[in-house]
Amino acid sequence: MTNNCDLEKVRPPAILVTGVPRSGTTWLARLLATAPGTAMTGREPMNPGARQYSLGGTLEGWSRLQQPSPRQKRALRSAYRGVNPFVYSRYGRRQWAAPFSRTRLIMKDPFAMLSISAIRRVTRARAILIYRHPGAVLASYRRMGWAPDLDQIVPILRQHPDQTGDLDLAHIGLGRTSSEAAEMGLFWAGLHSLALGDVATTDTIVLAHDEIAAKGADAAHRLFDELGLCWNASSAREFSSDGRGQGGGPTPASQSSGHTLHHFDRAPAAVAHAWREQLTRDELVEIEEVAGPTLARLDAARFRLHGEESP
Repeated sequence: MTNNCDLEKVRPPAILVTGVPRSGTTWLARLLATAPGTAMTGREPMNPGARQYSLGGTLEGWSRLQQPSPRQKRALRSAYRGVNPFVYSRYGRRQWAAPFSRTRLIMKDPFAMLSISAIRRVTRARAILIYRHPGAVLASYRRMGWAPDLDQIVPILRQHPDQTGDLDLAHIGLGRTSSEAAEMGLFWAGLHSLALGDVATTDTIVLAHDEIAAKGADAAHRLFDELGLCWNASSAREFSSDGRGQGGGPTPASQSSGHTLHHFDRAPAAVAHAWREQLTRDELVEIEEVAGPTLARLDAARFRLHGEESP
């Protein structure tokens, strides 16, 4: 494959990597940030969690920005230009280069997936919506001891019945008793249904995690080509993984299981389908019953990584 690796003379638009938490956003953003002329700041600007940036303290939970306030616009612009130190973190790469005028910033932010259109308008950033099977997300949530934020998501979904009308919001969530699989199915499907509405009006790339993770370096190289990034030896090493963690040394066994946030020592292909061993057949059937139609829409809209055109 060939690639135009000439760096632009003016600052190119940032690349936003977003998707439901535990969908591979950090892994993909770090891979993209191996390209020359890029930098990744690491922290998620719209993360509303404790000690997070929360878009300059303007967010209290999951949010769908449609008309950002002047303060939110300033926070977004400074973050996506790499001049906001509050979005730097230990998960970043080449952060020293982030403010430079010719650097292409890689921004990772799962909580931005409901606001793709607004972020595009304010920052010019091109988004990648990476998705995993909802069962994979459920297995990862369980490993972390997390639960889906249905109390925050369901009210947002009810505000957009034109995009979420096929989801059953009456019998699940908001304190009602239901299974973990059904709750994750609604959480996952609701977030992606809203995101797909933004995909339809932007040049967002919809990317299947299992496709890029399992199909080899050529698939990842094609994504780099689409984004105008230069695939290089660092990219190949990052993609193939050789059992080393983010710091370059072996990852201690105590950090490669349990509640460790990121497993940078695992090869992508090993991650792609291992989750299936963590769910029962009944759970898989239940989660696909809720989220299956949305998964089919994502599969139809995804960017093909082997040369064929997307529909």
